Amino acid sequence: MHRTTITALTLAAVMAAASFAAPASAAAKPNLRACYDGKCKITITKPVSFRVAARYRLSRVWVSKVYAFNQDMVRVEGPGVATTLGEGASGGINSLNVRVLSITDRGATVRFEG
Repeated sequence: MHRTTITALTLAAVMAAASFAAPASAAAKPNLRACYDGKCKITITKPVSFRVAARYRLSRVWVSKVYAFNQDMVRVEGPGVATTLGEGASGGINSLNVRVLSITDRGATVRFEG
């Protein structure tokens, strides 16, 4: 066989095998409705927002991974209040307590402890 024929057959075999490979699983979306009562654990890969109970005096909470102070951090904010936390840190906005469990290149895991 000629070299170009072998190359073409090899590429065709690789492409066919790739089409049968299991698709990469999409990252599971965090269950943000579970956070309404202020008690949940979520892993984010992009900025998210959710509503919380009126007792926290916040209509909505926004959570995002940010780069600040030369490190990856998590920013949690509500109307008029915000906190930026590093991995392992705890804090809060109004009476909603937050703990950053982990931060990776892909996202962050945050626990809310009403």
